[in-house]
Amino acid sequence: MMRQLTRLLIYRYMWAFCMLLVLSGPAKAATYTSIDCPDSFGTEVRGINDRGDIVGICDDAKGIHGFRLRKGEFLLIDFPGASVTFANGSNNLGHIVGFYNDELTNHGFLLRNGRFTTIDPPGSVNTLAQGIDDLGRIVGFYERRDGEFRGFILDSRGYRDVVVPKAEHTGAIKTDVLGRIVGGFIDADGIPHGYYLKKGKLTTIDPPDAVGARAFGVNILGHIVGGWSADPACPDCFVNAFLFTPKGYRNLRFPGAQETVAYGINTVGQIVGDYFGVDERFHGFVRDP
Repeated sequence: MMRQLTRLLIYRYMWAFCMLLVLSGPAKAATYTSIDCPDSFGTEVRGINDRGDIVGICDDAKGIHGFRLRKGEFLLIDFPGASVTFANGSNNLGHIVGFYNDELTNHGFLLRNGRFTTIDPPGSVNTLAQGIDDLGRIVGFYERRDGEFRGFILDSRGYRDVVVPKAEHTGAIKTDVLGRIVGGFIDADGIPHGYYLKKGKLTTIDPPDAVGARAFGVNILGHIVGGWSADPACPDCFVNAFLFTPKGYRNLRFPGAQETVAYGINTVGQIVGDYFGVDERFHGFVRDP
């Protein structure tokens, strides 16, 4: 309990410090930096923690790997014996979650202190772990035998489902130390929406002009990032990025990119994601505020 309270106090201090910078610092334009794994055909970024560690996916001649980028150094992540590994989230302790494919189905994993643990909720036939907070709570989503996708949270009490009422499918994607969850759901008409779940209260996340959306990341300030579609023929084609704050929605685009999606945001406002460039390849990016 004392460790949890200490962490909460640290986060509150960081929040106050960041807000002081926002209120007193001079305004400046955001800068985008491209991220590419060495010798890769494509790079996709899925998360960033407050230390600046970035995680994602590299596609190269040897296969599809997860990766961690720390202080300019890439570390490839491969679940033992897996044909595909995705790294989706990292907390400030350096613990990483994602999923791997064993050529039959997907399984979630936790990589902690160099050791892998498989994550599969009861009844799952397909599991994708997405996020982890500093208390070790893991969120993601899984497919049941009847074909329904449900979000899940795994903590010291075990697995619990995260389900949006009346939704056809639900996914939990990221969580923070205050227990807030963001993700997406598909309604009865087949339309995807983002959502923000706080203390049992659900807020739908739909940027203006969106015909489909999903929330992919949240920070301790409650700022949310994600992707949205403006194409009625493809509401789940998330090719536009957004940032949602108390000031409203803001569209984000990597300069010159054909498509941009934002997947993560940390306490200091760094945003990560990926974009589809004029070279017709995917590249990761980090946006510094």
